[in-house]
Amino acid sequence: MPYFLATNVTKMLDHYILKNKPHGYVDSRQVSNGYWVYLNLSIRNLVFAIGRLCIFCGVNLADVDIRYFPKQIVAETASANSQGTCPKTPTQSSIIIPSTLLDALKENYSGGFRFEATYINLLANASGVNIDESLKAELERHMFRRKDDVFFLLDQVSDKVTRNELLATANAYLHKYGCFEISELHRQFENRLNRICIRNVEDFESFYQQIAQSGVRCVAAPQVGNRIARYNNGNVQTSFEAITKNIIIFITESCYGSCTEGNLHNEFQAFSADLLGKLIRIFAENELICVEINDSICYQSFETLGLPQNFADTIITILDRLDEIGLPPSQEVLHTAISLELGVNFRTEFNLPNWNTFRRLIASCFKGEPRREWKNNIFWGGES
Repeated sequence: MPYFLATNVTKMLDHYILKNKPHGYVDSRQVSNGYWVYLNLSIRNLVFAIGRLCIFCGVNLADVDIRYFPKQIVAETASANSQGTCPKTPTQSSIIIPSTLLDALKENYSGGFRFEATYINLLANASGVNIDESLKAELERHMFRRKDDVFFLLDQVSDKVTRNELLATANAYLHKYGCFEISELHRQFENRLNRICIRNVEDFESFYQQIAQSGVRCVAAPQVGNRIARYNNGNVQTSFEAITKNIIIFITESCYGSCTEGNLHNEFQAFSADLLGKLIRIFAENELICVEINDSICYQSFETLGLPQNFADTIITILDRLDEIGLPPSQEVLHTAISLELGVNFRTEFNLPNWNTFRRLIASCFKGEPRREWKNNIFWGGES
């Protein structure tokens, strides 16, 4: 770490984290280790301090997500703790929301509530409660806020048991895989959520982020684009590679080299069949291939395809012949040549559903020199 940075961080820590209570700083609190912490930071200075601390502790600033919004009570702490979910800690408040106000919300605003003057006045009249700014803020903290600024009481979205089970399932996936796909968690709990409140997977993601444990983010996964939840300090690439290794083991060992798309999804329920297929194409291109058997999508290891024992040599021989006559080895030309050599329609015989699968298979089986690669559906080699 550069000297000036370490020095600046040290000075910052000396200023904000003190062994003795600072004189003249009324906004200071003593923490469990006996040190005093100065709390009255402006937003600018707070972000500045967070940035320096992250650099000092080796935290990548690209992984830091700072958002500005009112704190909200997002989960029932005691119940969630009993499930081992470690929810976000609700802000403590001495303000009590009258039960008549909650009852009026449930009875009159099943379609959602907006914190606008007209809505607030009507709610005050229906409940007989004067709603000042502090009560309004407290009520907001207790409600789920959709991106369209419509609010719902948590019990309007789902019952407490469902929320606890949802969190327990999400946390189990995070513990096992380091991430999970948002749409799959939504699919598993969709029928237990109020569809007026949660209209689609985007609403569900907002709801999950509000009640989820601390340290979890929802992002678009690199390379695949699917929305996933992951730990703040987690590496999606590493998680995906580990998941793919487990997929390979499951197919080759538990399924003896061939597995239907449905069986694979049943084994890895934290992810959709779409995402599992993408992981196989990206991270297991030399181990697994997608085929179509009896109108069903299956994944097979190359060993179980039943290719001729000398298939790699056959490809080399065919490519050499095509080079000799100056015929570019396009996917169509190469497929025809292989089919004639083997005496079968190659794609039909080995259940290859599309040209992409054919190209992957040829690229994986080719062992000749110089190395070749597919460019514009032609299997070029050398400087071509």
